[in-house]
Amino acid sequence: MSPRTAGTVALAGVLGWVGLVWLAIQLYGTHPPTAGFDLELLLRAGRDVAAGRSPYDPAMLAGTAPVAETLFYSYPPVVAQVMALFAAIPSPVMFVVWSAAAVAGLGLVARGLALRVPVAGVAPPTVGLVCVALAPLMFPFAIGILFGNLDVFFPLIFGLVLIGVLPAASGADQARAGIAATVAAITKLHPASVGLWLLVRSIRLPGLRSAVGVAALALVAVLALSFAVGGVQPWLDYVTVVRAGSGADLVDPRNAAPAAQIALLFGGGGAGAEALARTLQVPVTILALLGTAVVAVRMADPVESLAWAAAASLIVLPVTWYHYPSALIPFAIVALLRAGALGPAAARRVRLTVVTAGAVAAAAIAVLPLVYVAIGLVLAAVRMSGRTGRPSAASRGS
Repeated sequence: MSPRTAGTVALAGVLGWVGLVWLAIQLYGTHPPTAGFDLELLLRAGRDVAAGRSPYDPAMLAGTAPVAETLFYSYPPVVAQVMALFAAIPSPVMFVVWSAAAVAGLGLVARGLALRVPVAGVAPPTVGLVCVALAPLMFPFAIGILFGNLDVFFPLIFGLVLIGVLPAASGADQARAGIAATVAAITKLHPASVGLWLLVRSIRLPGLRSAVGVAALALVAVLALSFAVGGVQPWLDYVTVVRAGSGADLVDPRNAAPAAQIALLFGGGGAGAEALARTLQVPVTILALLGTAVVAVRMADPVESLAWAAAASLIVLPVTWYHYPSALIPFAIVALLRAGALGPAAARRVRLTVVTAGAVAAAAIAVLPLVYVAIGLVLAAVRMSGRTGRPSAASRGS
């Protein structure tokens, strides 16, 4: 990295972090706090479990559909059971620790990717530090930090899955990939389609079967621990909550799901728009799952194949929030790393595409559908970066 580039990164990082921290302090100081509210929801659920109570809303357990604008705990029981371990930590302290852990996870996975996709003249720790410095400029990730959302750990989780499918992946990398895929699926559900990708990919590339096996074992272990801690009832309650939550309104300007956005545009509002959104979601989900299976089989480049699967996972369910695409950050990092093996002109195109994706993602705060343009640009950058040095079929997934 040239001194000029390092100086630009340092300046952008300082300005970004000062702005993000200042905004977090301002929002957290309101009454009630308008920062960290998603984390507070998880902490309340954990405190309920620690006190021997159900983490779920009694009204939802009675079958009442929630109001769309109302925050309610709807994660699987295991999330609240884990959060119970932190029940005694004050919320402001937990917000700082949570945010710091998410940023550290981003830095670690960036370093891990750089170790396996080396760039001449750039040390892997430098890549990690650059990603940490520029984290506030990755707007979906930064918004997730302000909310205290669980998705801030998805760059780490999806990054671990990505590391595990790279040609240079070790057995330990593949094991971590399997565990990460299970953690993602059991906490947010929609990433379970990435598990489908792993399963289908392993049929073509037997070397990935260890990752699938570890994922299955991790799932059994997590469920066994959850049942040991809380019994079956929390999971029965969860099924009731999911059933009640399915009645919540989908058509909301903040919901970026394709079906919701199309219904918002053409549905005319009210019950008609809701009916249209629910009808459209069926083919959207089918298309996302079929597309995931197809790219697992058809795409030779494991990075591009998994990137498409990760993007598809964001629309499997009828709700897609602005911060969800932070899961694609590891793929943008790999695109930038692989650009180093291209010619100067091609490398510039990849870098410009990634930078443009970040700018469009920022603009999507005001015009939400632009988030799909940003996702498309990341996928394009990944494709462009993989046009040289493609691994052989024998080496992929080994």
